[in-house]
Amino acid sequence: MNLRHTQTVTTHRSLYGRAFRVSVAITLLTAVAAAQTAFSQSSNDAMSLLLDQNRQLQAEIQALRGQLDEQGFEIKKLQRDSLNRYTDVDQRLSDLEVAAPQTAPPATAQRAQGRTSAVNQASSQSSQPSPNASTRPSLQPAVLSEQQLYQMAYDSVINSHFERSIAEFDQYLGQYPEGRFVTNAHYWKGQAYLYLERFEEARSAYEIILEQYADSSKLPDAMYGLGLAYQGMGNIQRARQMLNDIKRRFPNTGVANLADTRLLSL
Repeated sequence: MNLRHTQTVTTHRSLYGRAFRVSVAITLLTAVAAAQTAFSQSSNDAMSLLLDQNRQLQAEIQALRGQLDEQGFEIKKLQRDSLNRYTDVDQRLSDLEVAAPQTAPPATAQRAQGRTSAVNQASSQSSQPSPNASTRPSLQPAVLSEQQLYQMAYDSVINSHFERSIAEFDQYLGQYPEGRFVTNAHYWKGQAYLYLERFEEARSAYEIILEQYADSSKLPDAMYGLGLAYQGMGNIQRARQMLNDIKRRFPNTGVANLADTRLLSL
């Protein structure tokens, strides 16, 4: 009886231990399954978050590309407008400089007309043979005035006859070294050299303005031309220095805008 009771207790304990172990195993398996499910859910959430962030970044990149394209168009438009304004202003200034000597007060014009009539009358009288005079010397060809000589050289450079314009500007500077258009002559002579890619000679022409005519209105234009000459010579450091100097000394001007645009390409 005791032996059977002991065996029964032993068997009961064994079954109980086995059931306990099975229960623990089931609990562990359930926990592992739950952890795997949670991890899988977490991974799915993380993947969804990454996909959302990726789509958001793609949208932002497209927006930035659109802004860059728009800004690039605006920069090109500003560059073109600034160049047009600069050329137009320079043309107007040159026209005013050339036209200024032609405008005279009415009284002065009348006196000049009277003198012209007198000269024409005297010339007409002198052309008739005089009984008391033999042969008279012939008149010398008329010499171009300062204005006419400058205008001739200016027309040549504007019409892209650069070699001829250089010779004509040299002629003007030789005859009128203290003339009214000396600064302009040096500037346009430098422009002609620049278009011919004779950068060293262009540099010399522009530097005359910087050194001798620093108070001239052509100074910023000459500085810009000098920067281009340095770039053509391969001296990029001096070119940047000159263009930055223009922006510092002449801010918010057309030539400063041109300098800013040119710096982007250096």
